[in-house]
Amino acid sequence: MSNSGLVIYGRQRCHLCEEMYEDLQPFLRGYSVPLEEVDVDTDERLRARFGLRVPVLVADGEELCHGRLDVSAVTAWLQALDSG
Repeated sequence: MSNSGLVIYGRQRCHLCEEMYEDLQPFLRGYSVPLEEVDVDTDERLRARFGLRVPVLVADGEELCHGRLDVSAVTAWLQALDSG
């Protein structure tokens, strides 16, 4: 496996952000993939970039999905890790 990682851009007290984090957990079992949560409200540039469009799941700098977890996108990304 590479040094791949995931980032969820969201904000505090965001139920969709919490759901995405929880929904992602079963997919990450068995992988040593770092998962970082970034509060967009702590950085003016991030707040301007994402606005109300959170949560956003980013893998290696590329957006996988936003709003709700895209199971097929996450599965494809994890499969690419396995084959890489």
